[in-house]
Amino acid sequence: MQPTKEKIKGIKYELSFEIPTEQFEEKLTEQLTEFAKTHKEKGFRPGHVPMNVIKQKYEGHFIGDVINTLINETLSNYCKEKAINPATQPNVKVDSFVRNEPLKFSAEFEILPKIEDIDFSKITLEKKIAHAGDKEIEETLTNIANSRYTSESITENRKTKKGDIAVIDFDGFDNGKAFEGGKGENYPLELGSNSFIPGFEDQVIGHSKDEEFDINVEFPKDYGHQALAGKPVVFKIKIKDIKEKKIPEINDALAVELKRKDLADLKQYIKELLEQNYETASKNMMKDELLDKLSNEKIELPESLVNQETDFMFHQFQHSTTEKLDEKAEKKKKEELKKQAENRVKLGLILADVGQKEKVEISQNDIQQAIMNEAMKYPTQAGQIFEYYQKNPSATEAIRAGIFEDKVLDIILSKVKTKPHEVPSTEFTKVKK
Repeated sequence: MQPTKEKIKGIKYELSFEIPTEQFEEKLTEQLTEFAKTHKEKGFRPGHVPMNVIKQKYEGHFIGDVINTLINETLSNYCKEKAINPATQPNVKVDSFVRNEPLKFSAEFEILPKIEDIDFSKITLEKKIAHAGDKEIEETLTNIANSRYTSESITENRKTKKGDIAVIDFDGFDNGKAFEGGKGENYPLELGSNSFIPGFEDQVIGHSKDEEFDINVEFPKDYGHQALAGKPVVFKIKIKDIKEKKIPEINDALAVELKRKDLADLKQYIKELLEQNYETASKNMMKDELLDKLSNEKIELPESLVNQETDFMFHQFQHSTTEKLDEKAEKKKKEELKKQAENRVKLGLILADVGQKEKVEISQNDIQQAIMNEAMKYPTQAGQIFEYYQKNPSATEAIRAGIFEDKVLDIILSKVKTKPHEVPSTEFTKVKK
């Protein structure tokens, strides 16, 4: 069906259609007939209710559905004929609907822009290369040994010092009242680990076993528990025991415990692992650089998609801060986010286009493996993580999107030119991926 009005400006479409009365009546009869096949009505056998009775009693219930069906079919057929894809759901308005007259409606929408092929061979990326030296290997060995420590109660009568493990009872009070989550018993606190709120561990240092005392601290302003954020509180402390860490020696025996032949074999294994990590970090840096270069491509962006992404990013911002914005500040923040949203939309369109042309597919096994990798980061919560993804399709879809992006970027990286550049391993500490 041809539109009665067709205004096209770039990727923006404004259309009007008239659907003949006969087509509307035919679709209505079709739906009523399907309904009548199984409908039960008092005084009639199921599926044998006369059509005049069906129309008289139920026709009005189907009119809205028929209008929507015809509008969707008309727009779908138009898009197929023109080989275009709407960027978002079309904005549809029923201009006129009177029985025995044509159904008139208009629609406005933007289409996904045509992405011209990009010659990736003309892109040059810096490939940073680092080798694991003796210093990095020794630091890793020290960290491994430290992580396998045991602890023993001290026998001498001395005060706690940094590095000790103080076994403590503690009870927190806000204005003289105990607060939820502020109590613990026989808690092994490593002094100097900075695992408690700032100032807590420093004030436990310098006390003896069985000593009872108070410490005064202030919760950080960005503390997760809103009722305590930024508040000064008092903790009553009792030291039950003081333990010293016993760190194993770095030798062949430690290597054997770690399933390696000897210390030399363990060092070689660590070197290989470190260099694998450097390789991964280097690849992630190249991906970031590639995305920066792709963001310079000239593409007409659907405003509807940009606005959608801006709203999503602003929603995320609101949930990540306690900051209250007035109308002026909110407008300014959205303007800032819109620039990022434009980049996200542009990159999303480019990667989707490359993925389609390269026939990138995501298997169920890919998704399961990605969820498994996520669960392995938090072994004690693995069951909860699997359950979360089972119950949250949107989270699984986010996993799928991440896998798709990685696969597409890997394809593009295989097509670009690379310029090797040797760097110290510390260069990769900047990568947070």
